Amino acid sequence: MARRGSLVLCGGLVLLAACAITRKGTLTKLSAGPEIPVTVSVSETEATLTGTDPQSGEEFEGTFNVVETKGDRGMLGPSSPMGGGSMTPGLPPETRTGTKETIQMTGRLEGSKGTSLKCVVQVERTLTLKGSGICWVVDSDDPNPAYRLHF
Repeated sequence: MARRGSLVLCGGLVLLAACAITRKGTLTKLSAGPEIPVTVSVSETEATLTGTDPQSGEEFEGTFNVVETKGDRGMLGPSSPMGGGSMTPGLPPETRTGTKETIQMTGRLEGSKGTSLKCVVQVERTLTLKGSGICWVVDSDDPNPAYRLHF
């Protein structure tokens, strides 16, 4: 019973954007490199990433901070043919449809064997959460991204 209560509490907090959402993903080296399995945890103000390259054993971790948030709160759902609304007894409250939020983030990933990456990530939050981004090697003159992030 206590577990159900905590799930309900966290579910209510997600609506208030107080919980972090965790997703599995990949960090892929673009020059035909390995796919590094990663775990990304996104909250209202930041995201954290951890992962280990299965070939080299290098462990990556880092934090991304929100730069900008763009949202569309959607439109009110269809109204009752009887003219009811959220305050009418016996009728369900009006719902919003099409809610979508896009979060732009930037940050760094540090590897345990010296690899340092700067990343730009875009997170799309609808009923689900998904994200993608690109990362460059820090202090490199190469303007091309070195890794692609997807979750």
